Amino acid sequence: MARVEITETCGTLSFPDEVDVSNGEAILEQAMRLLDTGTPALILDLTGCKFCDSNGLNVITRSQVRATALGVPMWVVLPSRGIVRRVSDVAGLQRRVAIAPDVTTAREALAASAQS
Repeated sequence: MARVEITETCGTLSFPDEVDVSNGEAILEQAMRLLDTGTPALILDLTGCKFCDSNGLNVITRSQVRATALGVPMWVVLPSRGIVRRVSDVAGLQRRVAIAPDVTTAREALAASAQS
């Protein structure tokens, strides 16, 4: 399962070491629950994830679709290198979702957009 942190300004879902067919649906359910319970913003944190297949990309894209429908800003935090970053780059994730290098940067961007 992914780790969840909820603050006044956002919900952060930190992906586990590996995301694949064995846990992708459960992680998606966690993301949907955060969105459906009214989190004002969502951060998907993949910095601790060492392996992510299409199930992880599915979590990200379906979360983005739901977040957009609800008008909830969403950021994805990716490691700067490694297989998770390569898979994300090959899939063109950066063209569909906002990407940040770390959770602090994502939270700052959310705070800045909330003020404007």
